[in-house]
Amino acid sequence: MTGGTLNLDGPNTAHSENDFKHEHQTALLISQLTDVWDGNSNKRQQEIITSCRLIFLDSVAVIINGLFNQDIRHLEETFATITNGDLWFPGLKHGQNLHGLISLLSAAATWDELIEGQAKAHGRPALHTVPLCISLGISQQRSLGDILLAMLHGYEVGARFGEAYAVPQGEHVDGTWGTIAATVSACSLLKATPQQTTGAVNAALCQMSRSLFAAVKAGAKSRLLYSGLAATRGMDLAIASIANFHGPDQLIDLSDDHHQRWPHALKLDLCNPLSIEQGYIKLLPGARHLHYCMEAALAWRRKLGYDTGKHLAENELPRSIHIKTYKEAVKYCGLAKPNNRIQAQFSLQYATCITLLTGETSGKIFSDKNLSRLSVQLLLDRTQLSSVDSQPGRWAEITIMENNGKASTTASKNLKGDPENPLSQSDRIHKATTLIGEHLGVQQTDLFIMHCLEGPLDQSLFPQGLNRG
Repeated sequence: MTGGTLNLDGPNTAHSENDFKHEHQTALLISQLTDVWDGNSNKRQQEIITSCRLIFLDSVAVIINGLFNQDIRHLEETFATITNGDLWFPGLKHGQNLHGLISLLSAAATWDELIEGQAKAHGRPALHTVPLCISLGISQQRSLGDILLAMLHGYEVGARFGEAYAVPQGEHVDGTWGTIAATVSACSLLKATPQQTTGAVNAALCQMSRSLFAAVKAGAKSRLLYSGLAATRGMDLAIASIANFHGPDQLIDLSDDHHQRWPHALKLDLCNPLSIEQGYIKLLPGARHLHYCMEAALAWRRKLGYDTGKHLAENELPRSIHIKTYKEAVKYCGLAKPNNRIQAQFSLQYATCITLLTGETSGKIFSDKNLSRLSVQLLLDRTQLSSVDSQPGRWAEITIMENNGKASTTASKNLKGDPENPLSQSDRIHKATTLIGEHLGVQQTDLFIMHCLEGPLDQSLFPQGLNRG
């Protein structure tokens, strides 16, 4: 038995019985995922569990790396001083309470913009579920298997709502439908009934925030809080639903802009592959949209024989750079003259220019030192950006007029880590080792990675022998 496809684009009239009827299908999908997870061992079950382990590992590695940034460390200290708590996670210096830990891990996950994403959902399901699952899982002393299953529930339901949702111009996807993902994960960890879960989801649909892109454009650090605020809200709604404080049985009296915000069909079937198996994993920092331009820039450097890290000399700087890419990329990442790291993480022009100039692709490319380079500013002045619908999917093409008057074009699509070009398990382990190793040391890093990938599901989140401190 499978779930159905729901049309959310009905008449927006009060008390319409056709609006937003998802409750049965949502509960059914969660039940089906649980049955696969808990059933007799088979190939499909192991594929799903492995996918969950790998997504969880990638997210945890990004979070731990982010915790060691000084700005995140200051946020950690502030939360610990004001809210107090004794919950701990690798990389923390101070214990946290439940809300503080969720907020802190969420902010750390977005620091270098290395967290995974799901293109069809236009967002990052793991960002809204993993920090919550870790924090609530530790608080409730849940097993590794419970935490992974809760992540799967929230990821899968959340991603489907993400596909049905359309982010209006001027808004950011983080913190919107991710509230639903977090709510479902929290309900799973709290052992909520199906009725309590769908009640909490409807409460989340009534309480979803509208996250403005203004914080990104300004480079304001509050942008890093969007997903954590959604996750804590989702958890609170799950807790309240268990106490019978839940949303409407069915949603009626929808907002005037409901059709614009939910223009697509909501598909809650047990599909193969699942949404969690169709996400992308980042090997480069910054918004995913930037990476196609960066890869095209690297291709140009290779074409001309420049080694990684060799900066272009002044007489080697291109006369002009023309970037062509898909419309969604330009919509979100067309910041022409970024002044700080957050703005730069959402600038196609900056990412292209700094990659052309240096050939480097670490998180340091967004540092103040690189942003202030005169050569970068010169290249930005010579850069033109266009959105083109000439081909499907995500891609980028850059045409460069070299100093000698010669024009050359390089392009990029199907990046390594995209669903069509997935990373191997060894690639993912290498990324995690690179991010965690310098902070936890080789032995502790290997121990934690292997526990995430191979640890018995009935054991705790932390392996025996993992040091605290």
